[in-house]
Amino acid sequence: MKLQQLKYLLAIVDNGLNITAAAERLYTSQPGVSKQLKLLEEELGMQLFVRKGKSLSSITLAGHQVVSRARLIMKEVESIRTVTSSLYCDDDNSHYSSRAPQSQLR
Repeated sequence: MKLQQLKYLLAIVDNGLNITAAAERLYTSQPGVSKQLKLLEEELGMQLFVRKGKSLSSITLAGHQVVSRARLIMKEVESIRTVTSSLYCDDDNSHYSSRAPQSQLR
């Protein structure tokens, strides 16, 4: 499962289950969004949407659960970006060392 797939999933939901509109919003192709949705559903082993022909008509129960958790994950991703951005936007004296203490290296 990739963050990109979750991002695409949320875009589909936020655009009224319209994959073309989701692709336009994401500045990518409709076939690319469809493919990532298919890969996500295959990995999860279930459909996230009810389909009528080539269109998505509604979200399945499993889909609602995945969408809910995907929103939480994407909020956390944004939180991480915000925190790391603020750490390195300050002056050079505010950088943190990622080195482990010598006692942990033995």
